[in-house]
Amino acid sequence: MIFSNRVENNICVISVEGNIALDGVNEAKTYLKPHMENKDVKGILINFDKVNFIDSSGIGLIVSVFKAMQQRDGKFGLSNLSKKNEEIFSITRLNKILDIYPSEQEALKKMAG
Repeated sequence: MIFSNRVENNICVISVEGNIALDGVNEAKTYLKPHMENKDVKGILINFDKVNFIDSSGIGLIVSVFKAMQQRDGKFGLSNLSKKNEEIFSITRLNKILDIYPSEQEALKKMAG
């Protein structure tokens, strides 16, 4: 997994490249932790544009980030999901509780408001 991030309007946009799967979850947690704890960050948006695959441990990671942000009244969203990844969030019914946006721009507009 390759990560990059930038902050726009107090929203930390994290782009992930590769698979969000068991072998990379600990690395992802380590990368995400300082962003989740940064008091200047009011929300986290994970851009799935270059995510090929997410497994159950990846889903667990997403849920734990969502819960951590919720506990500090932060916002959390996902953007640019492929049809396959959209299906996974639909099957698990997480699309009912997570904010999923078609594009990063739309997500930033809604999350900053």
